[in-house]
Amino acid sequence: MSVFAWATFVICTVAVVFHYMTVGNTSFLLYAIPGLILLLAIPLTLSWMSRKSFLQASKEYGPQARPYKIGKINLGMTGNAVRMSGTVRKINFKWLNRPHFQVEDETAKIRVIMFTSPMEKIKVEDRVEILGMVMRNLFDRKTPAISAVSIKKIN
Repeated sequence: MSVFAWATFVICTVAVVFHYMTVGNTSFLLYAIPGLILLLAIPLTLSWMSRKSFLQASKEYGPQARPYKIGKINLGMTGNAVRMSGTVRKINFKWLNRPHFQVEDETAKIRVIMFTSPMEKIKVEDRVEILGMVMRNLFDRKTPAISAVSIKKIN
């Protein structure tokens, strides 16, 4: 879950406890407690569904993805499935549960974007293998980026 989901849950829990302590109405809890449970269940379910669909996409696109060096990836390949490996140099937006990795190999560096958190914990300096689709970089439209469906540590 993202930081925003946890913050929303904590704020609503504090509000429920405060309201109950000031009013003392137990019938209010019949609605508030299931609401708090839903505030946890919905983001967790959506995260599980995202991971499941990314795993399915990984199985579907994995066999057709050709391995590339990062320096060979260009905007003319937009929409193509690629497989590449490199070293993670920077991680952004991890707190938002939508991590952006800057990955480099001996030829170049590229932004790798995931729209859910990866299955395993990835840190700076980890060697990784990435499976994804080439797209335009969200922050620099003149360069390619990878929309990753899978990122795994390698030795």
